[in-house]
Amino acid sequence: MELRHLRYFLAAAKAQNFTLAADRLCITQPTLSHQIKQLEDELEVSLFVRIGRTVHLTVAGELFRTYASRALHEVELGRDALHDLENLKHGRLTLGVLSSFGTFTLPPILADFNAAYPGISIHLLRLRSGEIEKKLLDGELDLGIANAPSGNDHIDVDPLMDDSLELIVGEAHPLARRTGVTLGEIQDHALILLTPEYNSRQLIDATSKKNNVRPRIIMEMNAIEPILSMVRLSRLATILSANLARQWPGLKVVKLDPPMTRTVAFFTRRGSILPAAARTLAQAIRLRVGDALA
Repeated sequence: MELRHLRYFLAAAKAQNFTLAADRLCITQPTLSHQIKQLEDELEVSLFVRIGRTVHLTVAGELFRTYASRALHEVELGRDALHDLENLKHGRLTLGVLSSFGTFTLPPILADFNAAYPGISIHLLRLRSGEIEKKLLDGELDLGIANAPSGNDHIDVDPLMDDSLELIVGEAHPLARRTGVTLGEIQDHALILLTPEYNSRQLIDATSKKNNVRPRIIMEMNAIEPILSMVRLSRLATILSANLARQWPGLKVVKLDPPMTRTVAFFTRRGSILPAAARTLAQAIRLRVGDALA
């Protein structure tokens, strides 16, 4: 088995079409089919079910894809380790971060990092915590920034900061002049919140249920920026990270009682070795966040 077998297999699994995968790999379709057949013969299992021009992974193929992805990722880490010997002149870094953290906190840090290490290619994905865990385990991410705790024993968690959720309103909102408000007091005010699959929304729902409060949710979105825009332009309110509102003009933060606090942390795959670029960036993030909280 050679590395090209793994690359060809993963490309075909992603495209679900041998012709399309071959085009993306810049090889011929017969060459790809031959390489996949070699891999299947060596493993003594069928990896794909072929239906016309479409291919689908078998149960064995689904299982093997996880390990093939991890194997290639480890090879890439080894390549990056060699590049580290050249003082971070070259390399690739893939990050998965929470939308709230990636919106305002991370961009200035990445700008400074890019200025210091222009040879490092950075790929940033804004994801939910569960998606970050999955992609770490599949070998698709070097480092994640997500909400602790992790629900997976194969993920290591290193706390970074505490993040409080607060009521966020526009300047014309009736509660804009308040410094604090109870969760029960906002029942009569219309809310726009993130959709239920988000960790912060789940924390809001759980806290509301615990305190016998039924928030008046009239709108849901799966992105933070349009929510903040709606709040700024209307009398809708939201509950999001207080750090977001402080970066957005025309918004006010009203402290909530009871408090809703979550821990933002670095997530890594247990047993993996972080490349130097990831370690350097993580240190820069920790220093910048520490300065902001000081």
